[in-house]
Amino acid sequence: MGPLSATPDSAALTRLVRVALGQAPADTVIRGARLVNVFNEQVEEPGAVALAGGRIASLGPELPGWQGPETQVFEARGLYLIPGLIDGHTHLDSIFQLGAYSSLALARGNTAAVSETAMIAGAWGLQGVRAVLAEARQTLMRVFFVTPSLVPPFPQWETSAGMSAGEIVGLLDDPACLGLGETYWPGVIDQDPRPQITFAAALARGKRIGGHAAGARGTRLMAYAASGVSDCHESTTAEEALERIRLGLMAQVREGIVRREMEAVVPALKDLPDSRLVSLVTDLCPLDELVAEGAMNVLAKKAVALGVNPARAVAWCSYNPAQYYGLRGLGAVAPGYIADLALVEDLTDFRAAMVFLEGRLVARDGAMLAEQPAFVYPPEARHTVQSRAVTLEDLRVPASGSEARVRAANAVNGTITREVEALAPVRDGSATPDPARDLLKMAHINRHAPGLEMGLGFATGWGLKAGALATTLIWDTCNIFGLGASDAELALALNRARELGGGWVVARGEQILAELPLPLAGAVSPEPVAEIQRRVEACETALRDLGCIQERPFLTAQTFCFTGLPFLRLTNKGLLDVRARRMVEVVL
Repeated sequence: MGPLSATPDSAALTRLVRVALGQAPADTVIRGARLVNVFNEQVEEPGAVALAGGRIASLGPELPGWQGPETQVFEARGLYLIPGLIDGHTHLDSIFQLGAYSSLALARGNTAAVSETAMIAGAWGLQGVRAVLAEARQTLMRVFFVTPSLVPPFPQWETSAGMSAGEIVGLLDDPACLGLGETYWPGVIDQDPRPQITFAAALARGKRIGGHAAGARGTRLMAYAASGVSDCHESTTAEEALERIRLGLMAQVREGIVRREMEAVVPALKDLPDSRLVSLVTDLCPLDELVAEGAMNVLAKKAVALGVNPARAVAWCSYNPAQYYGLRGLGAVAPGYIADLALVEDLTDFRAAMVFLEGRLVARDGAMLAEQPAFVYPPEARHTVQSRAVTLEDLRVPASGSEARVRAANAVNGTITREVEALAPVRDGSATPDPARDLLKMAHINRHAPGLEMGLGFATGWGLKAGALATTLIWDTCNIFGLGASDAELALALNRARELGGGWVVARGEQILAELPLPLAGAVSPEPVAEIQRRVEACETALRDLGCIQERPFLTAQTFCFTGLPFLRLTNKGLLDVRARRMVEVVL
């Protein structure tokens, strides 16, 4: 559906008034529902709600005039009526199609989301973003988007499909675009002219500028906020969240696949006198959690478990993000608001018994009743990998002697690396991996151009004793990245990812052990989320069987080349010291 319903015309407004007065029948009446009020953060006694023309006309004691011959009546029998939940910061532009996500999330009471588009922009440029927007327009749940401010974030060090400033600014005029997506703070406070152009364009249109202020505090955070940035989902401590709120930034508390920070942050926020600048976000929910439980309903459940007043928890997941983004008519159960609603069994688990979208029942007991239209990507989406195949000769790292001292990126955790030194065996004049000492070779290929532009390096902290992995799902370039215990296995995995048109591959010897094809722009699978999750688990199991010690290798592989986080990263142009902002040599 479109991101927001059309503004009611005079006839629609007159009808809402007449229904509210009991002078005209409602389209739908929900009886016996306990309203969760996000304005006064209270739960009200059971009452009735009248819906007309996709909006809420009135609530409270039922009026005789609400029922007509065509009025639908739903008996809530004490269930709790909450506004549809809204994820104010997520990434729905890769891994799965929007329709696959919508079918799972909407059925659990998640009626809207605000998605980044940096991954699909890096994978397929403006064409990719437009494809996602086209699917969003026919997806049942409301999907808004923010456009990346820089594609790629650091073109001097990395290559992606790319978008010009003019293309980015053009997207800001789309009604479904709520602003610019997260922009890494170092470039902003260093006064890079590129974000200044897109920031000014967003502010001129009254749109939001998303933040990514990991590690920024004090004067640097002040300068970042002064640039026009108005939110941040990177608070890892209560102190960081409170500092952002003090500066007027929306503190988007994250709980998802990348990090889980609610336990560290929420206790300090739950009793704030005014929590309008607090919202909960997934930053992309884990696939297994999405399949089994849902999305924002899981976060509301956890907030209550952490001691948050249930009505306040609901506001953090609905009204606050709606107000922040200017989504007038969403996020509350009140007269005149759009009737995106969920009836939940209780305010501890938030299990949805019924879900309404613009007053229409679309899901019951966690299962969709309305059919999600299928969206087919254009044929050219399957031909975005342009680089040639890799040979063993391509993977040579020239070195002399019997051993070479090399820089290696050590996987500290799922997202952070640090520089370490290691000794690599030298064979035939090339530094090679040494899995016995946890030293793997890694490669990063620019897939967006013919030929072969590739950076090479070494990695530790993975534990692989044999085999290799390769993936095109890497932040934010969607190039081809791989690491392996031998050059031959690394080449096999890299070339298989290329043959698939994108995906995730695990290889050993001459055999492909597991794979997840991502043929749509090299970043998206057309399969249902449950099948994608099954393949991810197969890939991770294969890696663990090969000795991988990373807790979440699917995530770690995505972030291992990510230049938005410290410290040592491999790009298609070579090895980058992120803090020093310079390319460095592999062999010391």
